[in-house]
Amino acid sequence: MKLLLALFALLAATPACAQLSLPGFGVAASTVDAVVISSTPYTGILLPGDRGPWVVGETRFTGYVNVSEYALQNRIRARRGVLYTPSDVTGDVREIQTLPGVLSARADLYAQPNMPVPENYNGISVSTMMVRIVYTIEEKPLILPGLKAGATEAAQTPQTQQAGGAQGKTAAKQGPPVSVSGVVFTPTAYRGLGRENRPGLGLDVNTLYYIGRLYGKNDYSTRKTNYIDRIGQWFVCIDGKMQVQTEGQYRPAVAAGAMGIFAFRDAPQPSYQSSFNVTVKPTEKSSKQMAGAYMVASKKVYNVRTSLGYMQGSAGDMTASLSEFFAKESLNFNGHPNQSATSKSTFFASALYMVNPSYPIGFELVKPNGMVLNPYLINFKLGRFLRLNFDLAYLKFRGGWDLLGSFHFRFTQFPKGK
Repeated sequence: MKLLLALFALLAATPACAQLSLPGFGVAASTVDAVVISSTPYTGILLPGDRGPWVVGETRFTGYVNVSEYALQNRIRARRGVLYTPSDVTGDVREIQTLPGVLSARADLYAQPNMPVPENYNGISVSTMMVRIVYTIEEKPLILPGLKAGATEAAQTPQTQQAGGAQGKTAAKQGPPVSVSGVVFTPTAYRGLGRENRPGLGLDVNTLYYIGRLYGKNDYSTRKTNYIDRIGQWFVCIDGKMQVQTEGQYRPAVAAGAMGIFAFRDAPQPSYQSSFNVTVKPTEKSSKQMAGAYMVASKKVYNVRTSLGYMQGSAGDMTASLSEFFAKESLNFNGHPNQSATSKSTFFASALYMVNPSYPIGFELVKPNGMVLNPYLINFKLGRFLRLNFDLAYLKFRGGWDLLGSFHFRFTQFPKGK
């Protein structure tokens, strides 16, 4: 009897939502409060990713299994207390995607109500709360013996296939992205595609070959037309620079650097013939060293990467190597005795449009200052877009012009871990 009374007392003291349902007895739904518990950790208030800047409070990674979190942390620049812009977040995502085993990545930003921004950022940050950046990683499927890749792709969700799978297939179809750290001969303030708006060091090894003159005209004595003359001029350039300012909504990216050039020929320079059948064989050296230090600013305007820069040094002398009319002997014959085609500074400008990451089109202007015959050179970057390993250049000088054919190769290297 005492045991029965104790059981009834226990049931009376227990809240209705926590009472046990004994066999044969039901509990009315109206007497029990529904309690829903989420297993997903609270991340904060979702923020739009196209606005900024924000103050970073915390970073997280989700979706990774085989990729090391240490490797992921080394790929991003986001740290607590750092002022971050949308381009910085995009740069982190691109860096993560360069890791082996990563198919795609995305970043989401969440405001943290319990983490106010420091007072010195109150007038800068678009949010009064620090943000948590959550990087979602999609890894490449591991193909085990006996299994086909199609089964893994079919198991992806529609969102994954659109955001990650389609991006990976498109990138594989288009090939690796090209460098935007330079156009043809001149540099930009960007460091390279995927790092173009991140401060740091970069090194470019650039090989430029002018195979010959396709067509040209000059009118020194009587008008003369030139067709398909061999030039065979090589330029091997080593360009090291540091981006010192990132690109913002209104401010351009800025970089400072130095360029060293070794020029040599694999064919004799064409001869110059006057209307009096006097032949002058230019005897310029077959090799030459040039150098220059430069400052360059770049700004993206309607998806076109524009650059403007100034170079101090002898690098602008490369334009004089592209025509026999700049040889010292030719200048003496054409009324410029005791003069040489040299300059001490060069202005340059360029525009580059990425049809997609693999097919850029653009041009650059190289204008040496104080050089005899007042030349300027325009290099066009069209070959890869036209599926040709061949580009064009236009050389204009006082008394004539030439249309040149060229080949171009650029290799970009970044310091390890930067």
